[in-house]
Amino acid sequence: MSKVYLTQCGSFTARHGHGGTLAEEVHAHTFHYEITFYGPTNAEGYLIDFRQLADTFKTELEARLEGSDLGAFLPQPTTEALCVWMYNRIKNRLPHLFAVKVAEEPDRWIEYRGEE
Repeated sequence: MSKVYLTQCGSFTARHGHGGTLAEEVHAHTFHYEITFYGPTNAEGYLIDFRQLADTFKTELEARLEGSDLGAFLPQPTTEALCVWMYNRIKNRLPHLFAVKVAEEPDRWIEYRGEE
């Protein structure tokens, strides 16, 4: 069986602010994300059903994040911390998780692959 990478994208709008050296008031972004899975195709020739991905992203990520203040559940509400949170939120629900990428602007993003 072939091994493939599958990437599903999504977006949500949320607020965050920073203290310390970043020193920014609370402000909103439309965050864009890409979540990539890797593994062998199954007997039917696919890795993961796209409907399962869409349902899980909607319930586990977008429902919690849309319109939220990231500072309410992330001690340091950076895009880095958000990326790690998203990875950990879905890693047990979806097999073959490879990486999570989150962008708050189109020209920069954070990627996390589960490494500590």
